[in-house]
Amino acid sequence: MKSNKPIIGITTDIKNGNFEIEEKYAHAIANAGGIPILIPSMPGNGDLIKETVARIDGLLLPGSRDMDPKYYNETPHPKLRPMSLERTEIEFAVLENTVNNKRPVLGICGGMQLMNVFFGGSLFQDIYAFLPDALPHEKGALHDVAVDKSSMLYEIIGVERLSVKSYHHQAVKDIGSGLKKCAESADNIVEGIESTENNYMLGIQWHPELEDGEISKKIFNSFIEECTRSV
Repeated sequence: MKSNKPIIGITTDIKNGNFEIEEKYAHAIANAGGIPILIPSMPGNGDLIKETVARIDGLLLPGSRDMDPKYYNETPHPKLRPMSLERTEIEFAVLENTVNNKRPVLGICGGMQLMNVFFGGSLFQDIYAFLPDALPHEKGALHDVAVDKSSMLYEIIGVERLSVKSYHHQAVKDIGSGLKKCAESADNIVEGIESTENNYMLGIQWHPELEDGEISKKIFNSFIEECTRSV
C-alpha cells in the first residue's frame, strides 16, 4: 500500500569518504509528516539523478560550506570556506530536475544561497569583508528579521518580525532571476527569497530545523503540505 506521506529528498555533503548531513534536517521533515531520503553526492550520472528526483515529492537543500565563486563569475576571496565541487554539481543537477518536475523546494542557509546562484544570482563571499558595518551573523548571533507582508513567507508564518539565530558568513548579493526578497535584517542582509511565480520555492537564511518554536513548525508544515499535493 502506497503511503500518502510525501518523500523529501535531502542533498548531502562529502566528508572523509562519507555522505553526510546534520540529522536535524531529517528529524524536522519526519516531524512535519514527510519521509526524508538522503540523496548521495554522486556526480557524473545524469540518468541516476533524474531517476532519483523523479521519485521525490519535494527537495530540501540544507546548509553547507561555501560554493566555488566561479559559479557566479568571481574569484575566491581569502575568507572563503570551500565545500566540494562534487556537492555543488550534484545540488545544481538535483535542483534543476526538481524545478523541471515542478516540485516544491526549501533551501536553508547555504541551501538558500545555492538556490540563488542557480538562478543567476550572486553572493557576498564574506559579509564582514564586503559589508563591515553589518550586524553579527555568525555563531548563533541573535537578530531580528523583517518579513514582507506581500510574500508567501508571510502567509506561512503570519508575522512581520521575528528573532532568529544566524550561522552564516556569506549572504545573497544580487538576487537570481525569477526570485524576490521576502525577508531582511536591519542591516539589509537578505534573510529570505522566494519564487516570483505561483509555485513553492522558498529560501531562508536562518535554521528552523534547530528551533522548536511555532514559526519553525509552520515553515516545515507548509513545505510538507505543499509536497503532499505531489503524492
